[in-house]
Amino acid sequence: MDKESILKELGKVNYPPYSRDIVSFGMVKYIKVDGNKVDIKLFTGGSSETAKKVAEEAAKLLSEKFPEADISMEMLSEDPSKSAEDIAKKRAEEAKKNALKSVKIKIAVASGKGGVGKSTVSVNLARAFEKIFPPKGGCARVGLMDCDIHGPSATVLMKKEYPRVDEDQKIIPPEIGGIKAISIGMLVDDTQPLIWRGPMVASALKQFTNEVKWGDLDIMVFDLPPGTGDAVLSILQGIELDGAVVVTTPNSLAAATALRGAMVFKKADVEILGIVENMSFFEMPDGSKSEIFGNGGAQDVANALGCPVLSQIPIDPSLQTDSPSEKSMDVFDSLAKKILELVKS
Repeated sequence: MDKESILKELGKVNYPPYSRDIVSFGMVKYIKVDGNKVDIKLFTGGSSETAKKVAEEAAKLLSEKFPEADISMEMLSEDPSKSAEDIAKKRAEEAKKNALKSVKIKIAVASGKGGVGKSTVSVNLARAFEKIFPPKGGCARVGLMDCDIHGPSATVLMKKEYPRVDEDQKIIPPEIGGIKAISIGMLVDDTQPLIWRGPMVASALKQFTNEVKWGDLDIMVFDLPPGTGDAVLSILQGIELDGAVVVTTPNSLAAATALRGAMVFKKADVEILGIVENMSFFEMPDGSKSEIFGNGGAQDVANALGCPVLSQIPIDPSLQTDSPSEKSMDVFDSLAKKILELVKS
């Protein structure tokens, strides 16, 4: 007599009125065999009459099969596995609530596909926030977390500086232009490809969240990778975001992909603050606008999501440098103010 033989017999007990047995239903929660002594715990749910009927049939089958056994059968009033799930869920919710607690406002910048300039928007948006929240007492009040593990861009768009590690093995992020920033590009060689699976990506982002000494920040921008992969889900599951901004270009393909990517925020109950149309137009020498990638895509996405188009950003190569033009930064300054108004409203 062992656990497997006990389970085999219990597999003959159906849960009325179904023709399916209590083992396949997952109702057998505990079996312990110690010599001739057998302890069994079942949880059937449903009515007490049904539970009693199941217990009687199970006891009858087992006593006939193992007449020498001393069988103790307990019918549980609560599902212990459900309790474990509830405990795990509660712990996850608590951890999410406490993650980056010293950061007042957390804004995600996302896109449905790559190549739309999401990182350019993230970095320059952080620069615009830095004007609103300039360093105080020599300490930056704006943070930028580059969450694109496989294709980090923050170190390309900003001066590449390296974090330090303190005596407690906590990472001290470099301050670049009044912004505390962290990116996997600061920790690995630029020429080294990162062939990481989901758990490693999630682990890196958890380290960025819990093992970086961010200090007290007024706002943090999360530069998410394109799509809805592991990194995006890790951030959504691990951090309470105050809102998300979705970046697209004017063309219909990018807009359609942006709409699909935005739905992950809807499902996670994260407010989509609005759409940013990047590479909206190119300003010609005579002041006219050339809509190289078409028009209307961002508005279509905004209409579908029920949110506004927050900004139309022109094509400007200087935005991909550490010294953007004043004219383009005026656009980001306006965007930053709109985001803050939406978050605080």
